[in-house]
Amino acid sequence: MNILITGKNSYIGEHIKSYLESFKNTVDEVDTLTDDWKKIDYSKYDSIVHVAAIVHDNAQKSSEELFKRVNTELPFSIAYLAKEQGVKQFIFLSTMGVFGLGKALSEDDSVVNKNTPIHPTSLYGSSKYEAEKKLESIEDDSFSVVIVRPPNVYGPGCKGNYISGFSKLANMMFVCPDAYTSIHQSMIYIDNLSECIRLLILNNSSGVFHPQDDRTPNTVEMIELIRAANGKKTRKSKFLGKLVKTFSKLSVVKKIYGGIKYSDGMSDVFEKKYQIVEFNKGLEITIRNNV
Repeated sequence: MNILITGKNSYIGEHIKSYLESFKNTVDEVDTLTDDWKKIDYSKYDSIVHVAAIVHDNAQKSSEELFKRVNTELPFSIAYLAKEQGVKQFIFLSTMGVFGLGKALSEDDSVVNKNTPIHPTSLYGSSKYEAEKKLESIEDDSFSVVIVRPPNVYGPGCKGNYISGFSKLANMMFVCPDAYTSIHQSMIYIDNLSECIRLLILNNSSGVFHPQDDRTPNTVEMIELIRAANGKKTRKSKFLGKLVKTFSKLSVVKKIYGGIKYSDGMSDVFEKKYQIVEFNKGLEITIRNNV
């Protein structure tokens, strides 16, 4: 199949490109930082995968306008052109952030299910959700729109991912406070996300999807697995765990032990065949390549 990725030189985009090419697809990229996307002949593509986005912006005065232009108007403009030229499918990488939930220490507040309302609380989440609505407004029988809302993406070479952020802490914690083990964090290994995209293209799917890894670890498991990948053993302490819970109102406790996850039902698509790399293996590969 002929596929176009809009958003050049991003970690996710480059990996998806290589992955799709390994299945004999022809994959092109276009830079959305210039006007090159306006000059593309979209008619030759079966599917477009839009990964271009701005996540953070330090210039607060221009933030709202910038997020709207890059995260909302740009994907809609590309999709509109693509539809006019006969493209059958547009895949938009959105975010778990459209739900507006932060890391929490309560199971009731940390699980996203089919009844969780959309309520973005950041410019990033809001701009992505506005894009979702605009894209869905031009969907019809000849033009499929796919919304993918991945959690934290990680993998070898992925800078600033959730796992690499935990690594320094984990390697110092030879004794781990055993606390909040019922709180879990959704993540997705880059190969699993790429396989999900491939299956969406192969099946000419439409709709909203929430992929994640086969496991959603808690913080204690994360620390143990990271240390094990580096050849280190971990001792757990229930006493220190109780001590941590007495400081539950501190932001650092929520940052380390809090979580947010999709319910299993949310990610049950393609019979979960997109989960080609088990979480433990994906974490091990990531740690050995990033640390």
